[in-house]
Amino acid sequence: MTSWRDFVFRSAPWAWKLLLAQSYPFWSGRARRTWPYSVAWTQRYGRRIAIGIKPSRLLEVSDKSVGAHMFVEEKDPVAKIRHLTCHELIHAASSHLVLPAWLNEGLAAVSVDRFMGKPTIRDDSLSLLQRSQPKGVPLSYRALSRLQGETLAYHAVRGYWIVRLLEDTHPGFLRALLAERRASAAIERQIADKLGLQPENLWREIDDVVSRHFNQKVVAAN
Repeated sequence: MTSWRDFVFRSAPWAWKLLLAQSYPFWSGRARRTWPYSVAWTQRYGRRIAIGIKPSRLLEVSDKSVGAHMFVEEKDPVAKIRHLTCHELIHAASSHLVLPAWLNEGLAAVSVDRFMGKPTIRDDSLSLLQRSQPKGVPLSYRALSRLQGETLAYHAVRGYWIVRLLEDTHPGFLRALLAERRASAAIERQIADKLGLQPENLWREIDDVVSRHFNQKVVAAN
């Protein structure tokens, strides 16, 4: 994937190419904004799913102002490509569920940890959850594309830490929850119930719940 425009038009089925050309003004701005710091994309065209990954030469010059807050540095270029491939394959495999952005990214990031056999998200990214204000509902991919730096990193790692919390405290819960497609509101209600929170308070309180859990683990380990 060496160009966002080429990736979209080369990966799309013929029936989609005309539609993409006609709607170009509506989606190209988001693609152009996210290209500098994006390292890989998964795109769904009906039943076709395409994955694009930047080659190592472009990964090296990508904007790291977001990733520096999130990722454990990986110097091995082969390992880095394996990481990205796993992440995007998780998106592809779960695309039929049409997950909210926070959960979509969280599942992929935790799956990469398991595949690589080591943490790939920085432990200190947990501090983003502790200090970021105001607390609110997660953003859509469209809204995320307008953010930058630490603010975008916060929203990007929030799902990772929530998924890790649920896997720590309620193993198997997410697997059962995602056995079939559910509306975002239904997913949130079940997560709130599992964590003992009121659904209307979930996004005001979840960051504190996550931070307490992992800070207590650190204390116990010491």
